Amino acid sequence: MSAATSLAEAGADVKTMFNRVARRYDAANRIMSAGIDVVWRKKAITRLLDGLGEAPRILDLGAGTLDGALEVARRAPGARVAAADFAAEMLRAGRKKLPPGAAIDTHAADGHHLPYGRGAFDGAFSAFCVRNLRDLRQGLAELRRVVRPGGRVVILEFLRPEKRRFFFDLYNNHVLPLVGWAVTGDRAAYRYLPDSIAAFRSPEEFVALLREVGFDEATATPLFPSGVASMVVAS
Repeated sequence: MSAATSLAEAGADVKTMFNRVARRYDAANRIMSAGIDVVWRKKAITRLLDGLGEAPRILDLGAGTLDGALEVARRAPGARVAAADFAAEMLRAGRKKLPPGAAIDTHAADGHHLPYGRGAFDGAFSAFCVRNLRDLRQGLAELRRVVRPGGRVVILEFLRPEKRRFFFDLYNNHVLPLVGWAVTGDRAAYRYLPDSIAAFRSPEEFVALLREVGFDEATATPLFPSGVASMVVAS
């Protein structure tokens, strides 16, 4: 099995990059994905909340501009949500979207050293975050630590395709960076995206690592359109 190393693990300054693009991040995402990222997030959070009760404790790791945390709160009004991200500007942009009285607490926190106790959460959600951890094994082990035994973790991520796909490669390597650059004015940030996918783990490698850090079960399911994103469920 490949000992893959992501760009973040190789030293890319991801925190600074996300802080730079925070103000235009949502606009770029909606345009580049044609809104399909909203569908992916809803599907993943439905899977996350199934069977966790009416008032679950949920961690949104790499919460960014809080789209995931807000969706959890909409689906489960009794939930207590901790939204953690190391990029303070992303959280600042997201807090502007919070409705009055939302049970969402935002924490500027590093995923490698989370400020929560063992088993603090019933479940955790993470969308397009783990590819940006500088030590993937440590970050996933922290996620395992803060979710109670029997809890559930659902991860949305761009995993490296097992086989090359012409249209996927064409869009990722050429169209996507141009659109991201046009919307945000930051060419480097949207060159990082396809490069980081190409350097990341395959679904098989990622699931194997989840099991190595203590998750009893882990499965990866490709999302439509095939080869673009995967939903990984671990418990």
